[in-house]
Amino acid sequence: MNLAETKQWVSDLLPGEFTTSRRRVNTGFPEFTVAELTLGGTGDGFGGDAAGAADAETVAVTLDAARVEPDLVTDNGADLRVEFITVVSGHGRAAADLVTAAATMVSTDPHHFSPQPGLLLPKLGWHVDETMTAMHGLLVPPFVWEDGVPHVHEVNFGGRHGGGDYHEYTHPGRMTVYAQLVMLTEDEYRVALSGGPGAVQNLLAISEANLNNVWR
Repeated sequence: MNLAETKQWVSDLLPGEFTTSRRRVNTGFPEFTVAELTLGGTGDGFGGDAAGAADAETVAVTLDAARVEPDLVTDNGADLRVEFITVVSGHGRAAADLVTAAATMVSTDPHHFSPQPGLLLPKLGWHVDETMTAMHGLLVPPFVWEDGVPHVHEVNFGGRHGGGDYHEYTHPGRMTVYAQLVMLTEDEYRVALSGGPGAVQNLLAISEANLNNVWR
């Protein structure tokens, strides 16, 4: 998909008007296009910092991180590409900066930082805001959509003539999916390192932590 097609896809996924911007973590790093959608509340800061902001959230998604080639394939052989989504309390810039940082870290070494569920992105938040207490990233299957993981499967169609007959054929093509970024505190990160993603997800479920609050 090109950028315009990805924007159209996202417009069907996000319930409202979003804004887009070009972002990079620092000079010399690649730029990524990010869409942002603000939900609830009236405050500009992290949820609870301003009156009326207790239910404020910002959703941010990358629109062109799928250009990074992680050499992943689906079960049927399609080239698998990944975009990133996160939700952060408040109406600040943290959500957009975090998905930009995640896309950047993956792009630096997409084989080491293979963008699959369970990938840990250590100290990701340090590139965004050193005051974040949930500083480490974890990729999980998106849980912001009730109907499962959104995806677009692009298939190359064509035809050829052989022996006088017309044969239609297909190629496995390319599938683009979203991975959700959640941020972990130091204690949660240590659980993920020692017990794996399943262990930390169990911990988060038991503790009922507000995963959107990166300053929790």
